[in-house]
Amino acid sequence: MLPDGGGSPATGPLIRHIFKAEETLLRPSTAWPVAGKSRFSLSPDSSNTLKNPPQDCSYISAAGIVVAHNEDLLTQILLCLPPKSLIRFQCVSRGWLSIISNPSFRRLYCGSSNTRALFLFRKKWRKNPELNFISFSDEYVSSMETAVSHLSSNFFTDGEITDLHSCNGLVAVVLKLRDGSREFSVYNPSTSQHRLIPQLNLLEKRHPFVALNIAFDPLKSDHYKLVCVWWGSPAITDRFAMGIMNISYGFSIYESETGTWRDSGDIFEIDYAPLHTFFRNGVLWNGCLHWITDWKAIVCFDLDKEDINFTLPSPPASMEHSGIWYFGESGGCMYFIDINNPGEMLFDVFELASGCSEWVLKHHLNLAPLTTLYPSMVDEEFDHSDDWRFRFRLTYFVEDENEKKVRLVISLLGKVILYDINDMVVKELAEVGPTDTDDDCRDNLYQWKDGYPVMKTLTYV
Repeated sequence: MLPDGGGSPATGPLIRHIFKAEETLLRPSTAWPVAGKSRFSLSPDSSNTLKNPPQDCSYISAAGIVVAHNEDLLTQILLCLPPKSLIRFQCVSRGWLSIISNPSFRRLYCGSSNTRALFLFRKKWRKNPELNFISFSDEYVSSMETAVSHLSSNFFTDGEITDLHSCNGLVAVVLKLRDGSREFSVYNPSTSQHRLIPQLNLLEKRHPFVALNIAFDPLKSDHYKLVCVWWGSPAITDRFAMGIMNISYGFSIYESETGTWRDSGDIFEIDYAPLHTFFRNGVLWNGCLHWITDWKAIVCFDLDKEDINFTLPSPPASMEHSGIWYFGESGGCMYFIDINNPGEMLFDVFELASGCSEWVLKHHLNLAPLTTLYPSMVDEEFDHSDDWRFRFRLTYFVEDENEKKVRLVISLLGKVILYDINDMVVKELAEVGPTDTDDDCRDNLYQWKDGYPVMKTLTYV
C-alpha cells in the first residue's frame, strides 16, 4: 500500500526507445546474419519490379466495387486496421457499421492481436508510483505515449493514481481522491475510451482496500469483471491490540454487463503475514484469477462461482527463500520462472500441465552469456550462491508456438532488452535514465517488475 502522502504517478525514469536495426548474437547461428549484414537480399531485377505500377483507374474502381460487395474479403481487410481507424470507419455506411460492431468481428480482431507493447508500473516505498511503457516496435511509440500521458496526468483531474492492473487490452485504475476515498476507472488505450466505475461503499477504517484486478477475455465476451479485494477483518492495528494473528480477506465483484457491485460472500483467511501485496497482480487463466504468494502457493478466485480455492498445485521451488521471478500467462498457458542456480545464472521455466495436476519443466535458461554484453547484471560483492547479487528483473515472458519463439523482456541497469532464448539473440528496446525521484539509487533503474501486455481491442468500456 502507498503511504497517505502518495501522489500522481511520475512517468518514471526516462525511457528512450532506440530500435536498433542490428541484433546481437551471443553464439554463431545460421538462422541470423552477422552484425551489419542484412537478413534479406534483393534479386538483380527486383529494384525495378514496382517502378511503374499500373495506373488504370477503371481497374482500381472495379476492384473497389468487388471488395465493397464481398463481406468476407472486406472483413479480412478491416481486421488489419488499427482500432481508432475502425471506430471512424463505422460511419462510412450501415454495412461497415454492421460488420465492425458485430461481436464476432470484435472477437476475431482481438484474436489476431499480438503483444505490441507493455505498460510498466511500479510502487516505491514512500514515493509516488511510476508509470511508463516499453514498445516492441517504433510504430506503437506515439500511441503508447498518448496512453501514458492520459493515465499519468491529463486523464484524471480529481484523483491520484495509486494502483493499476491490466488484462487483455483493458486497464483498471485505482484513484485516491482528495478526501481519502477511492474511485475505480477502466480505460481502453486502443480507443482512448474510459468509464468511471460506481463507488464501492467500503468502510475504509474497518475494511481497508487491498487491491483491484480486472478480468477480461475478449474471445469469450465483450464484458469484463472487476474484483476488489479488501480486508474482511478489523484494521491491523486493532487486531494486534486484540492479540489476533490472522487476517481475512473479502471480495467484491463488478460486472460491466449490469454496471453493479456485489459481494462474493466468500472470506479467505490466512495466518498473519504482510501478504496483501500479492493480490495486486492477478493472472487470468481458465476462468479464474490467480495470485501467487511469497511461499509459492497459488490462490484462485473462480469468476463464475465467485469463491476462493487452492485447486492448482504449487510450482516447484529450487531455492527455499528465492523470490517470485515470474508468474504469468502466455498463449493460453500458465508459466512460472524460478531460479535454479544463482552462481551459474540458471533459471527454470515451468508450464502448468493441461490436466492442472503438475508443473512441467519447459525450458532451462542460462542467462550467464548476457553478462558479456551487460556485466552490470551481476553485483560481484555478493556471494555467488545469493540471488541478491542479480541486478535485473524478468519483466515479461512470451512463448509463441506459431513462430516457435520464446522471448524474455529483461529490465537491467540502464537498458530494457528483448532476449530470444532459442536463438540467443539480444535486441535493445530502450535506454533507461534516472529521474529526480531516484535519489541516485541505481537499483531503481532496473526495478520494472510489473509489465502488462497491451493488446488491441474494440470493447466499449
